[in-house]
Amino acid sequence: MGNTMKQRNRKRKILFIGSAILILLVVVILILTPVLVKNYINKNGVELTGRTLLVEKLKYNYFTSTLIVYDAKMFEQNSSETFVSFDTLLVNLKPVSLLKHELHVQQFQVVNLNARILQNDTVFNFSDLIDFFYTGEKVEPDTTSEAYKLNLNQIEIQNGEVSYTDQQLDHTIGLQKISFIIPQIYWGGEKSTADVTFNIGAGGSISSSFDFDSGTGAYQGEAILHQLDPEIILPYLQEYINIKEIDGTFDADIRYSGNRKSLEDFLINGTAALKNLMLKDAQDRDVLGVADAEVELKYFKPLLYEAEIGYVRFNQPYAYVALIDSMTNIEKMLIFESAETQPSEEKQPYNIFIDQIRIERGLIDFSDQRLTETFNYELSDVKVDMDSLSLNTSWIKINSSMKLNKRGNLEAQLGINPYNPFQHIELNYVLSDFQLPDVNIYSKHYTGLPILFGEMYYVNKTTIIDRQLESSNELVIRNVEMGRKTGGLYDVPIKLALFILKDINGDVVLDIPVSGDLSDPKTNVGQIVWNTFKGFMFKIVASPFKVLGSLLGADPKELEEITFIYSDSTLTGKQRRSLDLLLELEQMKPELAIQMQYLNDRKLERADAAAQIVQKAYQKANNKNPLTQRKDYLEYLQKESGRDSLVMQDYERLLAPPGQVDSLIELREINRIEMVSDYIQAQNDSSSIIIREYQPQEVLNIGSRPRFSISYKLAEDLSQKDSIP
Repeated sequence: MGNTMKQRNRKRKILFIGSAILILLVVVILILTPVLVKNYINKNGVELTGRTLLVEKLKYNYFTSTLIVYDAKMFEQNSSETFVSFDTLLVNLKPVSLLKHELHVQQFQVVNLNARILQNDTVFNFSDLIDFFYTGEKVEPDTTSEAYKLNLNQIEIQNGEVSYTDQQLDHTIGLQKISFIIPQIYWGGEKSTADVTFNIGAGGSISSSFDFDSGTGAYQGEAILHQLDPEIILPYLQEYINIKEIDGTFDADIRYSGNRKSLEDFLINGTAALKNLMLKDAQDRDVLGVADAEVELKYFKPLLYEAEIGYVRFNQPYAYVALIDSMTNIEKMLIFESAETQPSEEKQPYNIFIDQIRIERGLIDFSDQRLTETFNYELSDVKVDMDSLSLNTSWIKINSSMKLNKRGNLEAQLGINPYNPFQHIELNYVLSDFQLPDVNIYSKHYTGLPILFGEMYYVNKTTIIDRQLESSNELVIRNVEMGRKTGGLYDVPIKLALFILKDINGDVVLDIPVSGDLSDPKTNVGQIVWNTFKGFMFKIVASPFKVLGSLLGADPKELEEITFIYSDSTLTGKQRRSLDLLLELEQMKPELAIQMQYLNDRKLERADAAAQIVQKAYQKANNKNPLTQRKDYLEYLQKESGRDSLVMQDYERLLAPPGQVDSLIELREINRIEMVSDYIQAQNDSSSIIIREYQPQEVLNIGSRPRFSISYKLAEDLSQKDSIP
């Protein structure tokens, strides 16, 4: 009995010691396993992944089934630079769920994740990893076993950092302080859901939900972006436009749905909005922005190439546009990449329809820096209204209005073929209360004339059909006053033309048609308009008589010249009327200097002067009138000259003493000038009408009968020589 008890005690002791040793071995193994695993990973990383791996510490809590990895790194292929690293990785599993064909992760956390992505052409620094794990064998799905469900909870990344470098461009984009938490992703069963919510380090948050019915194949989801900071896309924008900074927030609510059995049913809709967006250039100046912008996407079916946009609205958009050399600041900001032209594949065009486009309270700051003095102009309260726009339409109508430098107004209507603008354009616009001094810098630069006062009303109707330009331009310029001319690129007599064109109310009413053929690629529309305007101004100055005649209700010829016959010794009624009209015009337009240049071809008048001298001698000798006694007078001429077979005028030139002829002509000219001068002085003794005497070297004398040629200048432009009769 005693031996039996001893044997039992011995067996129990051996069993106890064995169990203790076994438990101790298991505990030791469990304790050493993380270390062994860590060492194995560190030694065999290349065999396991194709890359060198380094894990500083690895812990596993067997009671909570929690794995923690500290200070882990995966190196690049060169084994010297880090590809991916993190300070802490925590994975809390629920192993029992594996028996239910469910992978249940209670917590997944990565702290201080750091990843570096490099791209050289089409090769990435992780391409070798893909090649390492890719076997090339097609894996058939196992339809016999039950599919695993996925239940992921508390997925968190804290203070992550990812950098992307395009080595060909030597350009790096960095995303810093990446932090987000996904409460749960559940996938499996007949109906599966996945909900994600996380914050973006640069600002804002993203939440997403996804529902899938495996029975019907239907799925739907939603992504909500709240107050995202567009700064996160700044590096991408900087590849195309040279901007220094972008401010604002972005919100979007995007919904999608479809069925895996019919890909064509995939549908996207939703809204997106920008608030307080502003792009700054390299000089830290605001260039492009908008206070509020909103887009409604009614539907988008990408596989059917169809989309409908309900509305596009911009509230208080802003643009700073500066002309620098031959380009604007915005053009200079754009970055163009040269690329070899590749034959483009024909793609099905999208059928996109936009119900409404609106711009409200827009502001454009315009600056022309090409001149010696910078020209600044403001277009405010800009409104644009465009309805029913489709990319397939061949005709678009746009209505717009704006304030011009806070004072003038512009109303415009534009119709255009977007695919071939020069095939058909219809443009109608009206400028009202446009202040001419606002464009004073242009006037001084190009014409040398400063604009002191004045406003303009302008109606334009322009059509371009098959590249043929036709434009009517009706202008009413009121109370215009211009300063003295000093320099200017072009010597265009605008000031004189405007003074001539002023009506009794001080208004200038113009109708200038413009036309041109735009089929020539060298044709410049602006040059056509300028040349037409310039030609019109020169025409008015060169021949102002029609305009002035209309102003006075007179025949233009009455203001062009005053003609005399050789025998005029007193002013005729017609001559006095012309002088009265000039005096009236002088009162209406005191800015104009009226000049009367006496012209006469003395050679032509010699015949008439000689006839007068000889006829007077005949009448004195014979007491007969030579005009009624033609036969007797001819016999007298033949007798006095001792010749026959001459015409009467030849006899008279032969018999008249040259000295007397010259004296008579001079006397007549003095009388004509005195008659005109005396009449003007008698009507207005303070008249400034300039009468110029006979100038022998004047080429206009040739072939001219006695007359006063009338010309008009600005009084301020008269030189000292001009002012002397």
